[in-house]
Amino acid sequence: MRLRPWILPVAALTVAAAALAAGFLIVGHAGEELISRQQAATARSERDYFVTYAREEGVEALGAAIDRRERLGSADGFHYALVDKAGRTIAGADLESIKLPKYGWRTVAETGQPRQLWRVLAQPLGRGMTLVVAEDLEARDAFRDALFRGTAWALLVAVVMVAAVGVAFNALMLRRARDIAHTASAIAAGDLSARAEARADGDVFDRLGLSLNAMLTRIEELMTGLRTVTDSLAHDLRSPLMRVEFALDRAADPGLPPAELTTVLDHARGEVDAALATLSALMEVARAETGLSGDAMGVIDLAALADEMGDLFSPVIEDAGQLLVVDTPQAPLPARVHETLLRQALGNLLHNAAVHAGPGADVRLQVSETPDGQVRMTVSDTGPGVPPEHLGRVAERFVRVDSSRSTPGAGLGLAIVAACAKLHGGRLVLSDNGPGLMAAMEFPRRRQSA
Repeated sequence: MRLRPWILPVAALTVAAAALAAGFLIVGHAGEELISRQQAATARSERDYFVTYAREEGVEALGAAIDRRERLGSADGFHYALVDKAGRTIAGADLESIKLPKYGWRTVAETGQPRQLWRVLAQPLGRGMTLVVAEDLEARDAFRDALFRGTAWALLVAVVMVAAVGVAFNALMLRRARDIAHTASAIAAGDLSARAEARADGDVFDRLGLSLNAMLTRIEELMTGLRTVTDSLAHDLRSPLMRVEFALDRAADPGLPPAELTTVLDHARGEVDAALATLSALMEVARAETGLSGDAMGVIDLAALADEMGDLFSPVIEDAGQLLVVDTPQAPLPARVHETLLRQALGNLLHNAAVHAGPGADVRLQVSETPDGQVRMTVSDTGPGVPPEHLGRVAERFVRVDSSRSTPGAGLGLAIVAACAKLHGGRLVLSDNGPGLMAAMEFPRRRQSA
């Protein structure tokens, strides 16, 4: 079924009208039944009173009492009579037009026109006399008619109110849905900055808008990253591939000396290895950012891992004329992490320090646990650091402070570190070490599998 704008208010109106009508009918029927039972109980009470009076005072005195009661009238619509065995009224109301029952509680009609209904309770008294307590049902019919008229008016008012609320609510939902649809249309048209209106403490449409905006922000980030990757790959892979092509052309020269041929092929192999390393790093970043590497997580001691990485990179740091200090806690620091990716992230940070901090710099690898249960793994140096205007972007893929690309690398080292921190539910924080750069991975400490 196709969902049209008018379906919801019409459906709500129909359901509300049916529910209200059923409710009013049930209440009306229950009310009439209650009144009927109350009137029957009153009639029996009146009968018992007059029967007791006749037993104590006699039938003649009963006739006088019935006359007095009939003259006073009854607020409940009752009439009283004493009739003989021929059906003639001896005392009280004239009920000769009613076919009286011999005994019990019956509904009867007058013999004339209009045929008014009566509810009659007959009680034989002996000597051919019968006590009659009769209820005129005209008053009850008037009550029922008034009840149904009131029900009809109440139903009409309720239907109008439900219709108004339904139309207003439908208009609100359509407006909110149109806003989201317009945002989606703008995104489809190429405006990746379009966002739906949403409040953090709003209704279900606000929550839908927030989810949509988060998705759009992620799409915009991925599209921006895709453009960056495309542009950077064109630069970083085209150059080595062109050099490989040039080397192969030289190697194809039949007059090239064997020694020079070996040198050319080694150079070509090195260029291919560099291109493969770039592609491999891109795959690691992609796997980490999409969470595909989460299946390989396990519990390890982060303090021991940092000590191992310090031992591994000490010769590299020393060859660069720098000093490495490893600061880890004495007690084990177990956490559930992706060990391979975390080793690569720490290795990237230490390698960056060795390459960019310069001779004479101090490099510090520190692992600690914050008071709120976060793991903090920091690599800092006292080198020239990163200009403040580049701190916000230097961890993006293919972004390099050295725009001329005169130093080795593809600009993916910090991107892998940031992706690693994100995979572990944390973040990479880059700050000025005064002097130098401080790179800190912060993520929750998980000791067991999620």
